Amino acid sequence: MENEELTGYPPRRYLHRVSVNPSADHLCKVIVHNGGALQAIRNTPFRKSVEAERVIAEDMKLLGFQHSVTNRKYTPLFKNGLNFEIDFYHPEFRVAVEVEKGEINNIWKNICKFAESPVIRHGVILVPVIRQGQQSSSEFYLNTLKRLCHIEKVFSFIDSLLIIGY
Repeated sequence: MENEELTGYPPRRYLHRVSVNPSADHLCKVIVHNGGALQAIRNTPFRKSVEAERVIAEDMKLLGFQHSVTNRKYTPLFKNGLNFEIDFYHPEFRVAVEVEKGEINNIWKNICKFAESPVIRHGVILVPVIRQGQQSSSEFYLNTLKRLCHIEKVFSFIDSLLIIGY
């Protein structure tokens, strides 16, 4: 079931699942609710992931997520001395959400952050369905799935990893 493709918009797939992410359906509703603004950001070159974060921040707060979370906001998130930041974190459900615009290296870093935290149980990475560059575009969501589908040992530090396209 780990690679089961969930149907509909937004596209989403668990790459790892020991247990279901308790906020997955709500996160998808946030993407649908803000779909127009998110698609405008993803379809315009030189836009940043922080812009997509701002678009969904209010809806995420209504779901109980904290925004731009570090050890200063939530002490147990990482060991002392680690200066990582999580885009959104839900302390009760132990869900971390990272928003990306189109850099695969940032996705690798996010997975490492999920694995490094003693309190994150469910990791979610929001990625553009299509990455629009100045001269070309690519199917970033599908490329992300292909690049991440064979690193199961890294995923073993969390209960689930869900990739959602916007």
